[in-house]
Amino acid sequence: MSQNLLGEDAARRNVNYLASLDFIISLGFGLILPLFPVYVELLGGGGLEVGILFSSFVFTRALLAAPFGNLSDRLGRKNIILVGSFLYAILAILFTVPDSWFGLIFVRAFQGVASAMVWPVSEALVIDSSPVEKRGASMGKIVMASNLGFVIGPFVGGALFMFASQTLGYSDQESYKFPFYFTAALAVAGSVLTWLYVTDAKNPEKTKARLSLRGLLRPEGVEPERLRHLRILYVNAAIEGFSFASIGPLMVLFLAFRFELDAGTISILVGISMGLGALIAFPAGRFADRVGKKRMFVVGGYVAFVAIMLIPFSYTLPVVIVMLAARSMAFQVSSPALRALQADIVPENLRGRLIGLLESMTNMGSVVGAPLGGFLWDCFHGRDFGLPLSLDGTTVPFLISGVMGIITVTMVLVTVKEHVRAKSMGP
Repeated sequence: MSQNLLGEDAARRNVNYLASLDFIISLGFGLILPLFPVYVELLGGGGLEVGILFSSFVFTRALLAAPFGNLSDRLGRKNIILVGSFLYAILAILFTVPDSWFGLIFVRAFQGVASAMVWPVSEALVIDSSPVEKRGASMGKIVMASNLGFVIGPFVGGALFMFASQTLGYSDQESYKFPFYFTAALAVAGSVLTWLYVTDAKNPEKTKARLSLRGLLRPEGVEPERLRHLRILYVNAAIEGFSFASIGPLMVLFLAFRFELDAGTISILVGISMGLGALIAFPAGRFADRVGKKRMFVVGGYVAFVAIMLIPFSYTLPVVIVMLAARSMAFQVSSPALRALQADIVPENLRGRLIGLLESMTNMGSVVGAPLGGFLWDCFHGRDFGLPLSLDGTTVPFLISGVMGIITVTMVLVTVKEHVRAKSMGP
């Protein structure tokens, strides 16, 4: 077992600074994410192209999350995170260069490389720094910080777009570039914070582990019951990634189609709906430590996916915002609980690579879900099937997403047993 390098105060400081890094990176993502679908349309794309753009990101992230996790087991977490956060800054600038939607795909794919270096490795380092009885709270803290960044980001991105287009008089295409410049500055700030304040919490593994799919699926030293539960979580991650990605990029297109809103207004509304749920991640994580991680995941998951299915049946904007907020709040309940549940199953010496594989499975599901959702949107949105209860084609991707999500939550509920370890003697 690897030696823990941090005392209690240093470990707490590590979690806080990693949460700050997640906030900064997520703020940059939130700045530009709501603008992507309209930006793609401006450059000649449609719903399918939006899905392809999203998939190019998660595909490279899926391929590389486990290798970078494995590398962090051997070389230490901090250096991997530092390089990835600096790469974010470079890529944010490069998003302003292409003059067609096709060019955006290459930049977005390389952004997936940066994400594979930052997110799963950062999560592994938070777990390294946290005793088992506080993992739910620690994961809740970084989920809350990440979601606050996503919440604030659309407001800032929408404001920057409006300032460039309405005050400075720039064209729409030029105005979309302003949030990317601000995102680059944020990523540089995140890199500096990582360099100055983040510390590895355990010694790297001395032996070089050869990474293979067989070794990831059947890791040595994992008892059969835990291995079975880990494989179930792999399947859960893939289906959940498919479900969320199949409608995630479509929310902007849905709001524009249903309510004829512009990009700036959509960014602000998305921020409002997410903001209503972002603050509960940390208390939800702490509560999961007390009442059970699996229970919190199941309750939050069911509510989130039911809310997704109800969104296209909401024909007034306030009701849609309520459904988006319910989805966001429920996800904040389930996400930290699931991550802590995964951490309890994963052995410490394999933590980086196996958490990376869980991340990869989520992203592989997203690779399929995002273009499929975009394709279904292009084929069916607004089509009248002649059915009661407003069952037009707009509902198709939302219903598929919700049903798939409910299936995977039920699978975890029925098959996965929560593992409770003895309390850690560390920080």
